[in-house]
Amino acid sequence: MSNHLKGLLMTIFAVVILSPDSVLIRLVEDASPDVDSWTVLFWRGALYAVGVSTLVFLKYRSKTISEFKNIGKGGLLIGFFSGISTGTFVFAIVYTSIANALVIISTGPIMIAIVAWVLLREKSSLVTWIAMVIVFIGIYIVMSGSVGGKSLVGDFFALITAVMMGFTFTLTRKYKDINMVPVNAIGGLIAAIIAVFMANTIAIPKEVVSYIIAMGVILSISFSLITIAPRYMPAAEVGMIMPLETVLGSLIAWYIIKEEPTMNALIGGSIVIVTLFLHSWYSTKQAHKLEKI
Repeated sequence: MSNHLKGLLMTIFAVVILSPDSVLIRLVEDASPDVDSWTVLFWRGALYAVGVSTLVFLKYRSKTISEFKNIGKGGLLIGFFSGISTGTFVFAIVYTSIANALVIISTGPIMIAIVAWVLLREKSSLVTWIAMVIVFIGIYIVMSGSVGGKSLVGDFFALITAVMMGFTFTLTRKYKDINMVPVNAIGGLIAAIIAVFMANTIAIPKEVVSYIIAMGVILSISFSLITIAPRYMPAAEVGMIMPLETVLGSLIAWYIIKEEPTMNALIGGSIVIVTLFLHSWYSTKQAHKLEKI
C-alpha cells in the first residue's frame, strides 16, 4: 500500500466515524434534559484524553511519557486551542442546528489560511482569497437564518470552533517534525478541567452512558488519524475530504433525530462545501505540479 493511499484511507475512515459525533451530543441532551452541557463536556473531554493516551501507549509502550514530553511548549499551546474548540463545539451543537454548526465549522481550512497568514506570515494565493470571500458569503447566508433566536449564539460558537481549529492545525503544521497525537489528549484534559469547575455535577444517568463512551471512542480514533494523515498525503487533500463530515453529519441528524436543515443551511452549506472542495482540489493540483519541478 502506497503512503498516499494509506493517508487517504485514514482520512476517509476518520471522517466517516466522526460524522455521528454531533448527533450523540444531541441524543444525550434529549435523553436527559437535566444533564448540564458542562457535564457533557467534562466526560467528553476526560474520555477523549483517556482514549488518546491509551492509543499512544499501545503504539509507544515504554516511550509513552517521552512522546508526551516531546510536544514541548508548542504542543501545550496547541492543546489549549484544541481544548477550547472541544468546548465550543459542544455548545454550538446545543444552541444551533447540527447542519448550521457543521457547515460553519467546515470552514476550518479557510481559517487555517487566515491564521497561517497572521502567525507564520504565509502568503495566500489569489484563488485562496477569492475562496475565503465566497465561503464567508455562504456562512452569512447560513447565519442569517438564525437572527433573532438563540441559534445565532450557537452559530457564533461554531465560528469560534472553526477559528480555534485554524490555530490548532496551523501550529501543528509548524511543528510537523514532532509527533502531535498526544496533543489531542492534552486538549481533552483542558476541556475536562474547565468543565469540572463549571458543571453543577459530573454525575450522569445510566441511559446516556453509552452515548458518552461512544463520543470518547470516536474522538480518540478520528482525531488521532486526522493528525497522522498529513504525514502521508498533502494537507490540501486532507482538507478536500473533511467537508464530507458536514454532509454525513447533517444526513445522520436528519435521519436519526429528524432535524431537517433550513433552506438557509442548504443554500449556504452548498456554497461553502463546493467552494472548499474546489479550492482543495486546486491546491492539490498545484502542489503536484510543484513536486514535478
